[in-house]
Amino acid sequence: MRRRDFIAYGSAGALAAVYLKEQVAAAQSAPAGAISIQLHFEEIFEEMIDGEVLYGLSVRDPLTRVLRPPIRVKQGDTVSIKLTNKTRRPRRFAITGISAATSALIPAGGTSTVTFTAPAGGSYLYHDTAQGDLGRILGIHGSFVVVPMNGLTALGSATPFSKAQLTPAVASVFDAMGRNARFPGQPWRPELVERERTWIFSEIDPALCRAAQQNPNIAHAGLRNIFKPRYFCLNRLSGYDSAHDYWTTPEGYVGEPCLIRVMNAGLATHAPHIHGNHVLVLTDEISKGRPSGNVLEVDTWMMKPLDRRDVLLPFEKPNEIPAAAWPPKEEKFPLYYPMHCHIEMSQTAGGGNYPQGLVTHWAMLGDKR
Repeated sequence: MRRRDFIAYGSAGALAAVYLKEQVAAAQSAPAGAISIQLHFEEIFEEMIDGEVLYGLSVRDPLTRVLRPPIRVKQGDTVSIKLTNKTRRPRRFAITGISAATSALIPAGGTSTVTFTAPAGGSYLYHDTAQGDLGRILGIHGSFVVVPMNGLTALGSATPFSKAQLTPAVASVFDAMGRNARFPGQPWRPELVERERTWIFSEIDPALCRAAQQNPNIAHAGLRNIFKPRYFCLNRLSGYDSAHDYWTTPEGYVGEPCLIRVMNAGLATHAPHIHGNHVLVLTDEISKGRPSGNVLEVDTWMMKPLDRRDVLLPFEKPNEIPAAAWPPKEEKFPLYYPMHCHIEMSQTAGGGNYPQGLVTHWAMLGDKR
């Protein structure tokens, strides 16, 4: 591993934080226009939660050096993504849910540009499809978020979805914020990155990583039958690392819900489970990423490969705390609660280190009233 690559990996969290803030500010303030993005497909090495260093693949922003950069544009933008393939085999860029955003096959050492119009507001997943699931599993994936041109409800409440696709059920949730006793805090504000998180699930099979390092053209047919994950990741982090990463762990105040964009870039099915609060499911696979006609309140939900779901963490009084003991007096704010996957194999790493898998936590910082 080259020293500058090691430095880039070590500072990835800080770089991603600055990158995301700039993306949010630009997408919220600017009118729809022409957006130019550069991405490089690269072969990299990544350190796992138990210290093992494994070969993998990634997309990198060549200017900021951020790996798997979150991309955010506005509905109606003409998006041009210049793709440079620095790996040893052909790659193809695609975005789940945006068929026009699929590139031509890019040979090793080659470049290609894909141009498309940003669709309705919502959460999308970009990844490599040249070898079926293989490129995505080895690490070529990331989030692609479209900010709506007009995301307001009839009452003027901001939402992350395009007005034309809003359902009465989803609109009523955002209208309740700041107007209803359940959500006494401020309404949802799309320009505040603190009120939003993205969770991308994935898994890593060391044997597959080593095989791909030795032979980039390994067969990918039947991958699901031989894939044996040893590491389970949330935003490519596990265990302690994912539980102490600011851009993974939701933090907020009572009655001010946080939007969580949940995506599964892996091969395994996951079942994220929230302690302390239930979540409100705003989109699902039935609606194909669009606002749902029936907002369900759940403590666990299913995420199959390539699934995308937007949920709201309500930041309300946990049910196990009696009303008479709220606000808390003995255990003072902040209150911490875990999130973990109910598919139990995902909770370990390295063949048995628990809980160093797909876990994190969320923190209720206090009550502003």
